[in-house]
Amino acid sequence: MILAMLKVMALSLIRDRGALAMAFLLPPTIFVIFAAIFSGTSGDELRLKLAYGSEVTTETATRFETALRDEPSLRMLPETLSSEAAVRDAVAQGEADVGLVLRGDLALAGDASPVLVIVDPGKLMGGAIVSGQVQRVLSGSLADIGVARMAPSIESLVGGFTPQQSAQLAAAIAQMADEPSAEAESGGLVAFETLQGRSGSGATVTYYAGAVAILFLLFSAMQGAATLIEERNSGIVDRLAVGPAGTDVVVIGKFLFLTLQGTLQVGLIFLVAALAYQVDVVEVLPVWLLITVLSAAASAGLGLAVASACRTKQQAQTVSTFVVLVFSAIGGSMVPRFMMPPWLQDIGWYTPNAWAIEAYHGVLWRNETLADLSASFLPLAGLGLVGVMVAILVSRWRLRL
Repeated sequence: MILAMLKVMALSLIRDRGALAMAFLLPPTIFVIFAAIFSGTSGDELRLKLAYGSEVTTETATRFETALRDEPSLRMLPETLSSEAAVRDAVAQGEADVGLVLRGDLALAGDASPVLVIVDPGKLMGGAIVSGQVQRVLSGSLADIGVARMAPSIESLVGGFTPQQSAQLAAAIAQMADEPSAEAESGGLVAFETLQGRSGSGATVTYYAGAVAILFLLFSAMQGAATLIEERNSGIVDRLAVGPAGTDVVVIGKFLFLTLQGTLQVGLIFLVAALAYQVDVVEVLPVWLLITVLSAAASAGLGLAVASACRTKQQAQTVSTFVVLVFSAIGGSMVPRFMMPPWLQDIGWYTPNAWAIEAYHGVLWRNETLADLSASFLPLAGLGLVGVMVAILVSRWRLRL
């Protein structure tokens, strides 16, 4: 009997393609995604997007910029910005993960902290990584600059160099400039500035409020849309189909309900965020409501499209779980997208998670306007519209079978 039960369960698993995919396809898929993310955070695959600006025009500044652009772990914006304010704006608007400004001559020991690293509070790890890359560049390909800056301090400690020692030091610095593999200290060069957002909460709290909101919108919409299959199998859809509107009323009615339900659910999430973490939603309530309705509509449309394409509720649960977990992993609901390799960040834009998170973070932290957020609105609205249209067409097609 034990072997018979084992055989029955094995056959049931093999015949259920959805369960088979969940058992043997989803785990390695999720592993590959997270392996790609976290293996990149400790190597050159992270490749932070860097906004670079320079307020000085010297030979040393040119060498420094060239060395940074050759650094494989950085993706520098093509344009070199001319002011500290321009770099700060690029980081504040999300155009770059981290900003770096050369505001003094690296070769002059009197210029304290000539390099300024500007970082979004939600990406503090990125600031530390960029600072480490700057130190590595200055102690490697620009080692002569580090030694030249340290020399005056050493000279004051030892009471001055003799002419012969000064000549030897100058020769050593010149040799370091010709041999970038040399190493030297470069302390005292880098200063940090953390941007302040409009919300009274931290940037991380604001980010994850949006990330959790879209994650649960997808789960809730998928579960609610699965009732379409139950009503189809029970004959309710067939009875409604004899009416003038056909099966369309079922799909559209569920779409409106799921959108309203999702809006209320997100409202509860942000209510807790406002009360417990001072996330300022009231001041931007109209824009926040528009983002929430569009995000809920996108989730509802996607859920209905998945449910209409599945034959059984179990199959819909399997597919929806797969879709939600994969979309959330690569879209930024589980791990911030700036930590992902560039190719995975690009794929993430094909998920509603990325657009919803950017929209929420933009209005609640970066103080973006309605026009600035329009780029996020179009994909969310498009997904909701396409999803409900697919559900309507598939439901009509199944009725004719």
